[in-house]
Amino acid sequence: MPKIYDAIVIGAGHNGLTCACYLAKAGLKVLVLKQYHTVGGMTITEEET
Repeated sequence: MPKIYDAIVIGAGHNGLTCACYLAKAGLKVLVLKQYHTVGGMTITEEET
């Protein structure tokens, strides 16, 4: 059975997560899609190898 969403947010950086939170708080069913293994965009800190 396919899942139905009211909104799809592409990107899980600061702005995408903020947008998704406001939409969810308004009662919408939200799907957040991201490219990388962590969320937060430029707000995360990773060790360079």
